[in-house]
Amino acid sequence: MSKSNEVYDLIIDRLVSAKYGFGERLLVKELSSETGASRQPIMSALNRLSAEGFVHIVPQVGCEVIDPGRDAIADFFRLFQQIEGLLAELAAQRRTEEDLMELKLAHQRLAMMEEASEPSPERYLKLNQAFHQRLHEMAYSPLLARKQKNNFNMIDFFISQSVGFGNLMTGGDTVQEHAQIVDAIEKQDSARASSQSQYHIIAVADSVLAKLG
Repeated sequence: MSKSNEVYDLIIDRLVSAKYGFGERLLVKELSSETGASRQPIMSALNRLSAEGFVHIVPQVGCEVIDPGRDAIADFFRLFQQIEGLLAELAAQRRTEEDLMELKLAHQRLAMMEEASEPSPERYLKLNQAFHQRLHEMAYSPLLARKQKNNFNMIDFFISQSVGFGNLMTGGDTVQEHAQIVDAIEKQDSARASSQSQYHIIAVADSVLAKLG
């Protein structure tokens, strides 16, 4: 892995785990000290994050994490919802039996984490990402799946900055909503797969926006 990718992955991880907050300054000197990377790969990573919408870079001033308003976050969820629905629709149409088995396994792992005696929000985040990534791959639309992966990082960032994955894990119906998506894909009901996926994202968006006030 290049130093630029290493720094990029580090910052993304900190964004989606709420170690960096809305509006927080990112200092090149601190990142260099932590990672051992020189200024060039760090700026390359920050420019990539800027292009993806996670940070603002102001020449001669510095770099800071975005601090979007509630309406901007709501708009982004609407975009994400539409793409997620399309990917689920395609997955229902194109999935194989092996695809379906792997999606069910991803769902089972997520359900087991929710029911664990000591559930881990960090582990839950990773398992939730794995479930949606498997669904995206089943659509057999690499360009669309790649685009949604970046969007997914942004959604996870919004969740971590608001309701948090711990509350989402214990206070919502995520596992049941996922089960409905799996059932629709298994039955190759593309319309229901799309609507259930969109309903799931709407439910998450409602939790995030309610927390933001």
